[in-house]
Amino acid sequence: MEGTIDISPALFRDIAITISLLLLATYAVSRIVFPKMFAATYDFSKFLNFKLKDEFGSNLRLLSTESFYFTLILSASLSFVLLILIYGLNQIGEAAFVSWLIPTGFWAGLLIWLGVTASFQLIFLIKYLFIALVGVLFNLPASTSRHFQEVQSLNNCFVLAVTLVCTVVIYSNFMIPQILINGIIIVTLIYLLYRSLNIYLKLEQLKLYSKLYIFSYLCSTEIIPAIVGIKLLT
Repeated sequence: MEGTIDISPALFRDIAITISLLLLATYAVSRIVFPKMFAATYDFSKFLNFKLKDEFGSNLRLLSTESFYFTLILSASLSFVLLILIYGLNQIGEAAFVSWLIPTGFWAGLLIWLGVTASFQLIFLIKYLFIALVGVLFNLPASTSRHFQEVQSLNNCFVLAVTLVCTVVIYSNFMIPQILINGIIIVTLIYLLYRSLNIYLKLEQLKLYSKLYIFSYLCSTEIIPAIVGIKLLT
């Protein structure tokens, strides 16, 4: 098929299974070594609650070792999901614009995964610094970073769920079903909109933020990047 980059389904499956095993082992070790922190980070009840609680954004201290560790797991999981998505798009000839992310060998695949993981980690750092800068410009208190932590907590839960779904599919198929690709894109779009609404309502309840700040933050760091990202993948 024109625009499709040749890669053995068996090769990609080996790469994906290896990465998924590394991720699952990391999640398991984290659950055993940091039980309380793990439970707080992957608290799915936050998806069902729009009310502000005392622990809003207070699970992890930003730029701490614990925050870096769980953000790294998030980045690695996101990288895995992205590679699955790109491989699925490549099957239908829609991944030519990111052909450099299609592995040509087993070790090349792992290196690409690590490289994309590092890129996501850098993006999260830049995003935090940007939010901190906006807080300074709007002369808001230092506690404004709490919403970034809340966003990351929701991200951790969502990406974990998608990672588990992708893992099950990889274990049972050599090819990525088109329904999975469409499902990831549609569910991600719904999640991003829901997350923006969730965070907006919680930020408003803090009584520390102007509506202008909340709107500017969500547009510049959440909504616009999400629309651009979804557009590129469709």
